Amino acid sequence: MKFVKNENGNAAIFMLWLLGIVAIIFVIIVNIIKVYVVKEQANLAVEQAALAGTAVLLEKTKEAVNEFDTRPTVDPLYLADREVQKLTDSGKSVEMLIEEETEKYLARGMDEGDAYIKAANKILPSRVNGHPFLKKELKRSLGLSSSDAAYLFSSAVLKTIDENEAKTEKTEIELSREDWRVEVKSVVQFETISDQKFIASFLSEIPQKGYGPTLAYLENVYD
Repeated sequence: MKFVKNENGNAAIFMLWLLGIVAIIFVIIVNIIKVYVVKEQANLAVEQAALAGTAVLLEKTKEAVNEFDTRPTVDPLYLADREVQKLTDSGKSVEMLIEEETEKYLARGMDEGDAYIKAANKILPSRVNGHPFLKKELKRSLGLSSSDAAYLFSSAVLKTIDENEAKTEKTEIELSREDWRVEVKSVVQFETISDQKFIASFLSEIPQKGYGPTLAYLENVYD
């Protein structure tokens, strides 16, 4: 009888040991999954923030183009520059040219934002180089330098970062002069799940970097 009792005790100890191992493995798996989820959250935060910054630049670009096409002015040089542009482009304003090109890309199945960007990248560079008052309007709207442009969209970027629960105080914002796109780097805090025995709880930060689409025409604005 004593031998049987000892066997039962050994089985109980073995089961407790096995359950402990299973619990540790479970905690490890949960932490791995949580790391993946937090990493995706960080990636979403910076990607959305980069797009938010890009949207600001596109809106300011549209405003500048409209100003060049329609601004009331008595400046003979400004008027001459605008008239030369229209004569060169068969009487079409810069805004009309971009809209026509945008429609072509939309017909190919692109979404509106991507279509406008591709159209602006195609239409604006040569017009910016050829018409100093168009460049002047773009700089007036976007900022005199690329760093001014980055400051312009920084609030939109930080707002999006905050809404996605990333750390605004550890967010870096840049308008790349190499790729001419909004680049955002930020972190999301990760806290491990602990079994309170073998796996300690600790905080870590997962960094991610997001990129907006290339706005190639900005190179001609800030050359």
